[in-house]
Amino acid sequence: MVLALVARGLAVFHHHVGRGLVSIVLLALASAVSYGLAAVLQHRAAIREPPGLSMRAGLLIRLVRRPRWLVGNALDGIGYLFQFLALRRGSLTLVEPILILSLAFALPVAAWLDRQRVSASGWLSTAAIVGGVALFLGVAHPGLGHPYASGDAWTILTVVIVAACAVAVVAARGSSRPRAAVLLAAGSGTAFGYVAALTERTGHLLDAGVVHTLATWVPYALVIGAIGALLLTQSAFHAGALRLSLPTLTVAQPLVAGAIGLSIFGEHIDSHGVAPVFEVLGLALVTFGVFVLARTPVMTSDNEPA
Repeated sequence: MVLALVARGLAVFHHHVGRGLVSIVLLALASAVSYGLAAVLQHRAAIREPPGLSMRAGLLIRLVRRPRWLVGNALDGIGYLFQFLALRRGSLTLVEPILILSLAFALPVAAWLDRQRVSASGWLSTAAIVGGVALFLGVAHPGLGHPYASGDAWTILTVVIVAACAVAVVAARGSSRPRAAVLLAAGSGTAFGYVAALTERTGHLLDAGVVHTLATWVPYALVIGAIGALLLTQSAFHAGALRLSLPTLTVAQPLVAGAIGLSIFGEHIDSHGVAPVFEVLGLALVTFGVFVLARTPVMTSDNEPA
């Protein structure tokens, strides 16, 4: 049902890649499915670890002993592969909003693991998320840019991202667990937005060959950024309920990635007439749906089995 709604909404706009739009959307949807499943499994493993392990390498060391976390991590890898393939041909402003649907896919999985039924509010909020994404993309007509930026632009962007993540980590220390979960998830979403931009750049560098790509700084920054984002994510999951961390992460990542695409990569969305009004309305609908969905009984359960 979710896939059908998305397909109908996306059918109303044209991306500059023409016929390649369908494959990009399908790859992004596959990525969202994988990320949604991964988040549920990883959270159920991380929440069981001692509180003092937040933002420590020891957290990851302990988690690798949990089969459920390993399966979730494998799904994360699959999701990233699909995202990478989508970004090789699509823009950040097209692919990243679709990834918001990961939360919609996480809902039935969480319900199944907890042997619960999805409430009416859960399905309605899922419809709001899907409708909001379709409305935004249908009105915005995301256009391809050029995944290239000057060295100065990358330096400034990297400093800003690192500073934002550092502020989130420092603010989380000494905070209550619920507050820490939100702060760390915001840092994680910021980091993953940056990683998405590096992913798109790496994908285009590969057009010139692997050797050429490895001779640049981009793939190494990508690996470092991904590790940092992973630690922030697991620390956010570890700090508190999924209803606190996953919505914040889900909303922050596409906002950061989209901002990078528009400001640095030269991507564009429709800004004529009333288009911005409907774009904001779509994003508001998504945000509303995400946070309502996160408060449904399925997503607020913390009694996961070991």
